[in-house]
Amino acid sequence: MTNKQLSQLRYLKKEIKMHQERLTELQALAEIKSSVITGMPISKSISDKIGYSVIKIISMKDTLSKLCEELTDYIENVDDPIVRLILTYRYINNFSWQKTAFKIGGGNTAQGLRMRLYRYFKKESSKTCSKM
Repeated sequence: MTNKQLSQLRYLKKEIKMHQERLTELQALAEIKSSVITGMPISKSISDKIGYSVIKIISMKDTLSKLCEELTDYIENVDDPIVRLILTYRYINNFSWQKTAFKIGGGNTAQGLRMRLYRYFKKESSKTCSKM
């Protein structure tokens, strides 16, 4: 896992929220019932488009949720507790580096935590490369 992949977690959460809002709008639109005029032809094209959009949004939301879950599982399985805290505060809680340093405490600075995390990523990257 890389910093770039983990940085996507915050945007994935925003995208899921956006899709949820759109899904709610589409469901409300689908529930609106127009008055029925007898003897007039009934068009199914609008409801078909809404149904297709709902299916597409649900599918995208499921895919994004699985990716979020994968990234969260990665963070939960990090051995180093301080790195795990950094990852949790920074990527799951969307804290700034400054707020992350404040929450972790112990005289840690934002720059110190950032460097610790980058060293961790570098170490993990070398482990992955050596296994290949």
